[in-house]
Amino acid sequence: MVQLYADVLLMIMLELQDDISSLHSCVLVNKSWSRIAVFFLWKYISRINEITYSRDRDSRVKLYKVIANFLPIESENLLINNNIILPSYKLPRKPTFEYMNYFTQITPYWIRDMVQLFIKEDSTHKKNLLETQIYNLIFVNCKNINHFHLNTDIEFYKFPSVGSFFLNLQSLLINFDNNNMVTSKTLFELATICQNIKTLEVFYCNEDSKGLALFIEMQHNLRSLFLNFIDNKNKYPLLSNVVKEKAATLKTLMTTPLIDPGSFLSLINLQHLELINHDGDEPYNCYKNVDWKQWEDCLDKASFPNLRIFEATLIPSSIECLIIEKSDKSIIEIDICCSREFQDYRAKNLNLIIIISKYCPNLRSLNLDIDPGNLCEINRIFSNCTVLEKLSFNINVSTLSDDGDNLLEIISNKSPLSLREFSGDDWNFSKDGLEAFFNCWKCKKRNPIKFTHRYMDLWHDDQKNVVSKYMKEGVIKL
Repeated sequence: MVQLYADVLLMIMLELQDDISSLHSCVLVNKSWSRIAVFFLWKYISRINEITYSRDRDSRVKLYKVIANFLPIESENLLINNNIILPSYKLPRKPTFEYMNYFTQITPYWIRDMVQLFIKEDSTHKKNLLETQIYNLIFVNCKNINHFHLNTDIEFYKFPSVGSFFLNLQSLLINFDNNNMVTSKTLFELATICQNIKTLEVFYCNEDSKGLALFIEMQHNLRSLFLNFIDNKNKYPLLSNVVKEKAATLKTLMTTPLIDPGSFLSLINLQHLELINHDGDEPYNCYKNVDWKQWEDCLDKASFPNLRIFEATLIPSSIECLIIEKSDKSIIEIDICCSREFQDYRAKNLNLIIIISKYCPNLRSLNLDIDPGNLCEINRIFSNCTVLEKLSFNINVSTLSDDGDNLLEIISNKSPLSLREFSGDDWNFSKDGLEAFFNCWKCKKRNPIKFTHRYMDLWHDDQKNVVSKYMKEGVIKL
């Protein structure tokens, strides 16, 4: 029974792991609850992003005092000798928990926040010194890190304990933002001690970095790679070549079309591909200097027999169609956001619908931009994609489409019995259209459907009442 009790507690904490207020309450129940809740509480803290650290200053100061309590005496003396006096932080006795071991991720956000809160004066030297000691503390005391976010100019690779810290690290995010704090020298050094990364994310890359290319090359079992570029004038041959070299192990690739399409000729083991044709900071600003003819020529020779998930944002339809055709009918999930700026959008959108219906018989999830003029053509998808479970059709315009009732009628009459979820954020649905859809669903005794709409809170009461009615009857599930 004791083991069962612990298992039940663990299940409770798993449900509450993103609810920090409830986790705080669990800590106060008793020792058994506290022991498990504290672990999840610190795990939550280690995942906090940049935005969250702008809130609740007092709580953050208390947190940082606990962290500072673990600074070794050498660090304390070094800080004192440099006139860095931290807030009173010494606990009356040894902490009940080894809190630093509960960190599972390290991000630079809380480290910089801690430095800013503890050092009020405008002294770069003092702030760098404290930041250095915090990183040293992390490398010595944090034994369970599975993800590290690198965005610092601290020469951490010189620390004695850094080798063991990075030896078994499997997930790394390299962020070149913030005035290129991560240099090629840092990556050259890191490549000698960190070679077991399975998941690598690179953000704001603005040069064909030799250090980054070498670091990627040195990874023994790289399975997932995300490359985000901000300089669309470069061609990045070094990084393109290293992608080719890692083709044997790569299962997931998320990148922009700035990479050489020749890299894709070797990616036969790829299971998840995402192509993003825009600057992350400007989501509708497509890259202008991409040679799409070269892409078509390369993809025509490529093969993706293991591809399961395909995502594309603002990529020409011809490129999307080629990738789907080369997938050996293995794709189970598609998420495509089209650009209406491409010429002959409606005709190309129709061709994409035809290609999906023809080459994706095992499709389970589809999120697709669709021209309202092609609405009647989605029957093709329903006829051939007979195991479809999740569906979302978008129209990629600023105003909602009034063809929503027609869409609902097609879905209720033609969609496969496997469909469990539908999202129609870009469509207007009338009260009568909703009533007809859900009543048809009910009469056919189909499985409950998860029905979502981004603007449902703005609907008229009669529309909301229809949804509420069929939710109570079990036709709609949450």
